[in-house]
Amino acid sequence: PGNKNPTTKQNLQVDNSQTRKRSHSSTQLSLKGKIMEKLADKSTGAKPKTKKSKRKEEERQRKAASQAERTQTPSIFFGDSLDLENWYSCGEGEVSEIESDTGSPRRRSSSAPPRFNIHPLYQHVLLYLQLYDSSRALHALSAVAAMLRSAPSGFVSAISTTSINNTYTPQLSLLQNLLARHRVSVMGKDFYCPIPQDSHSHSFRSAMYLEIIISLCLYFLRSFYSAHVTAGPQDLAGNRAMQLTSIEVLTLLFSELAKVTGGSAKGFASFIYDVLSKCKVQKVVLHCLLSSIFSAQKWHDQRVADVNMSTVEEGLSEESIINLSEDQVDSCSAVQSQLLRLLQSLVVLEHRVLVPVEEGGEPMLGGDVEHVNPQQPMTSLQYLHGQPITAQGMFLCAVIRALHQHHACKMHPQWIGLITATLPYMRRILRRVVASVTLQLCRNLDNLLHQYLYETGITDVRPQWMALCIPPDLLLTVLEGITAIIHYCLLDPTSQYHQLHVSVDQKYLAEARSGILSILHTIMSSVTLLWSVLHHADSSEKPAAASAASTSNINLGSTKKIRQQILELLGPISMNHGVHFMAAIAYVWNERKQIKTPVRNKVITVASDEQLLLVELVRSVSAMRTETVMHTVKEVLKQPPAIAKDKKHLSLEVCMLQFFYAYVQRIPVSTLVDSWPSLLALLKDSVQLGLPAPGQFLILGVLNEFILKNPNLESKKDQRELQDVTHKVVEAIGTIAGSSLEQTTWLRRNLEVKASPQIVVNGTNLEADVEDLMLTVMEASSVTPSVYSVHALTLLAEVLAHLLDMVFYSDEKERVIPMLVNIMHYVVPYLRNHSAHNAPSYRACIQLLSSLSGYQYTRRAWKKEAFDLFMDHTFFQMDSSCVSHWRAIIDHLMTHDKTTFRDLMTRVAVAQSSSLSLFTNRDAELEQRAMLLKRLAFTIYSSEVDQYQKYLPDIQERLVESLRLPQVPILHAQVFLFFRVLLLRMSPQHLTSLWPTMITELVQVFLLMEQELTADEDISRTSGPSVAGLETTYSGGNGFSTSYNSQRWLNLYLSACKLLDLALALPPESLPQFQMYRWAFIPEASDDSGMEVRRQGTHQREFKPYVVRLAKLLRKRAKKNPEDDCSTRTLSWEPGHLMLTLYIIRSMEQLLPFFNLLSQVFNSKASSRLGPACAHNRAAGLYFCQKEGHKLESQKVFWSRARQNIEEMVEKDFLEGLIKT
Repeated sequence: PGNKNPTTKQNLQVDNSQTRKRSHSSTQLSLKGKIMEKLADKSTGAKPKTKKSKRKEEERQRKAASQAERTQTPSIFFGDSLDLENWYSCGEGEVSEIESDTGSPRRRSSSAPPRFNIHPLYQHVLLYLQLYDSSRALHALSAVAAMLRSAPSGFVSAISTTSINNTYTPQLSLLQNLLARHRVSVMGKDFYCPIPQDSHSHSFRSAMYLEIIISLCLYFLRSFYSAHVTAGPQDLAGNRAMQLTSIEVLTLLFSELAKVTGGSAKGFASFIYDVLSKCKVQKVVLHCLLSSIFSAQKWHDQRVADVNMSTVEEGLSEESIINLSEDQVDSCSAVQSQLLRLLQSLVVLEHRVLVPVEEGGEPMLGGDVEHVNPQQPMTSLQYLHGQPITAQGMFLCAVIRALHQHHACKMHPQWIGLITATLPYMRRILRRVVASVTLQLCRNLDNLLHQYLYETGITDVRPQWMALCIPPDLLLTVLEGITAIIHYCLLDPTSQYHQLHVSVDQKYLAEARSGILSILHTIMSSVTLLWSVLHHADSSEKPAAASAASTSNINLGSTKKIRQQILELLGPISMNHGVHFMAAIAYVWNERKQIKTPVRNKVITVASDEQLLLVELVRSVSAMRTETVMHTVKEVLKQPPAIAKDKKHLSLEVCMLQFFYAYVQRIPVSTLVDSWPSLLALLKDSVQLGLPAPGQFLILGVLNEFILKNPNLESKKDQRELQDVTHKVVEAIGTIAGSSLEQTTWLRRNLEVKASPQIVVNGTNLEADVEDLMLTVMEASSVTPSVYSVHALTLLAEVLAHLLDMVFYSDEKERVIPMLVNIMHYVVPYLRNHSAHNAPSYRACIQLLSSLSGYQYTRRAWKKEAFDLFMDHTFFQMDSSCVSHWRAIIDHLMTHDKTTFRDLMTRVAVAQSSSLSLFTNRDAELEQRAMLLKRLAFTIYSSEVDQYQKYLPDIQERLVESLRLPQVPILHAQVFLFFRVLLLRMSPQHLTSLWPTMITELVQVFLLMEQELTADEDISRTSGPSVAGLETTYSGGNGFSTSYNSQRWLNLYLSACKLLDLALALPPESLPQFQMYRWAFIPEASDDSGMEVRRQGTHQREFKPYVVRLAKLLRKRAKKNPEDDCSTRTLSWEPGHLMLTLYIIRSMEQLLPFFNLLSQVFNSKASSRLGPACAHNRAAGLYFCQKEGHKLESQKVFWSRARQNIEEMVEKDFLEGLIKT
């Protein structure tokens, strides 16, 4: 259709018939052609104000009439009766309700309408279709403004009470005619079409000058040049000046009216209200404001995308019709900030004149507090009649959208100012406004801080948006805005706003208060982030901070000032709403936890740096004294406020206690001691609350922390109370510790471990670990163990022994025993269970027992149980990490009194002397003896050097008795282990008498091995080996069959080889006796001299050491069984290290690498190939090539380290491995 052709727009001489014809064409869409060319001729002579203004109006209208050439383009109509969401798809237009009081004057049917991309927010815009002389109109309008400024009250009362028809001047009919023509023109008809004389004039006859000034100003405010009028920059600037001046006039007028209505009769207020609604002031102002926001957004998007959108969009868009010059859009902030002032004065005026609607009569806008989305489309917004501005969806949407515009940061302070100024006028919408505005401000604050961190290089995470042209004090302004809003809601507002004489409805205030408290955790999150950024800025060096300031667009300014503002915000909240404040701290604490913590095996998690800043923040708030913090934490634990419903696993109590634990660690001792009564109350209450297990662990942690810092209290009463509370807390943790146990039978009190997986303690993320495990267990079995039992045991192991020692003085130690007996009741069942799934609990329990055993007075509680466990045949089935704890326990068990070790010796003696009766199984009895011998060896191993030296003759006797029994490999293997322990635990001079026995037994075993191998070599033999009574089964050429017995013999061979290995690894001076026998076992440097000995007339080769002989035999055997070949494997030799690290062998060939190495390493020819180190000493000497002075010192260090390694290896030989389940 013709109207889509832009030339029709610029054709200013269109006759009526065309216009009429076009209006019936398929589209009625065009913005109201507004031909309000205003100009003024100054009247001279002083007249009363009323008259002067009246003359001005008349002359202005007359000029407008004389100058205008009128024309009209196709109309675009909008209506509020249309659902603006569906506006794009609607073909029928109506006269905008902004103009029409009566609704739509006419409706037209239409066929297939084209698509128009004009945003509904522009429905208020009026267009000039030709240029007008803005300077003259501006002159007249400025005069009105000047009068308003100079004598506001007189002028306002005059124009409010003077109607235009009280003087029958020649201008009256002209003025009425002009107003009528403008009304027709705005409705979309031609300015010059004939107007029936009486149809419109009556509607203006009774109008006051007030109404006319308001409507004219609004006309100017919403008027723009059409894009098809060739307007120069001066014209556009003139039009903008007109808009600004008209806003100024309205602002002055409304501010004054607000004052006047306050003291006048009721009728005046309703008259003003009628004028406002007749002129549609609120609606126009809101539309102007929203469209200014929208234009800024659209212009920003275009600039970012670098595209001229109007060329892309199909059909008509607002850009293609309205001349919003780039300059205009860019500086729309000028118009916007004036509009905000206007809106503020309008809100106050409206509050004065509006008759309050019956509460609940109107539906509340929107739903939940949380969800006012800055991204929501603006198309669905409609003006609701009879509602105050603050209750309009358009108002809240405008505020949130404007605050969301990061490219218009410079406007934010003014928007924040608008909100804080209008808070008392919000009435029932207060809760929704404060919640959504505060949330948006917090989002802005977060983003600014993330941007600062990103720009200064502290983090690599790019924020969602980067703000530009930021005012230098923006952070402070946002913070002050948040403070003002929150304090208004949370504190008594009468003190703040009393000068406004606004009565604040307590009901709405209470709603707003609960709204703010429900989002307090989000606010705290933002504020603490700011606090940590300030901490970063302060802690970094000054030059670095200066360079950061230059790299970032965001200026932190004076960190001290911002800190003060933060404390000013938080102080009153913490005083009046402490529980919510602390709960918010706990929530943020949980947010700030580290994903990965390096410290493992801590039941109580170590706080991250970010979390510790929270402690610092709370300590900085002057209202939060230590007693107050303790009292508040207690209240939070009793009744935690509902926070963050989405976090189903967040235990607020646990987070609160984690914070409190860190807090207690960081306050001075004197403060902690002074606040003991508050702490006691907190601990007492917490024990009774039935907190989740991690919470109870933290209570024990807090108690422990207090006792470490302040071991003794002044008064007896306090000390007794401390003991009682300790007793309760320990008992509670003990119950958690025992929760993985179950009763064996209904009546007996025996407990055993439930068969189900357990958790390894890892303090990084206790709750998450446990959650995952709970889920797997739930699927796996119906019986779920307490997932926290291992944690409870670990914690008790860490703190219990020391804690009880500090809390109970020396004369009160007796009171500890019943507590420990209870704890041991839970601990022993775990220690009896050696299965793999119980390993974590076993480890924790053994640690606990070990820590308790260090205190003499606890002995009664654990002595019998520990000894029974030690004698248990499965005792050595444990993890290597547990051995050191058992060594400590056995050492304490044997040394704290004189009888226990003697008992053990007696048991060994009795087991040996008891003759084999007819009824006992010989194997069982031998195993019993071997077991006791191993226990005795472990006891000696757990002691200090020479501690049991006086028992050595007895011990030697027991060993010799064991060796007297022939062919008992199981027992003899233990004897060799015992020999190794004695080498490590007795001084060389005490062992002199034992060496002959050791050497004899060693030679004996090597002879057995040799005979076994030679017998094996002779394939023709089918009977058993020649050694009498050797218990082996012989099977062709394969050596031992892997029968039960042959495995025992192999264990014996391995044990003997390990003794030789140890004797060679230890430094020669600590084994002087062995040096005399070395030649029998290993080849020395002189062995290859080839010296012959003449004996009984025959030549014989000299003696070959056992190692060489066995190596040769094993090599032969290995060649026969290539599938079992170990000859290729080699061991490496280092001084001070054991070579043989096997714990079990399945065939003799596995010893070949060991014998090979020994036959080479100490042999001079071989060692000349290996390197200059031949003898043991020289080899060790290689490590110490420093000067003589250091040599001795470094040798000591070397041997002490070597000895430690050797002891660790021997320790592992005791172990028998866990039972796998």
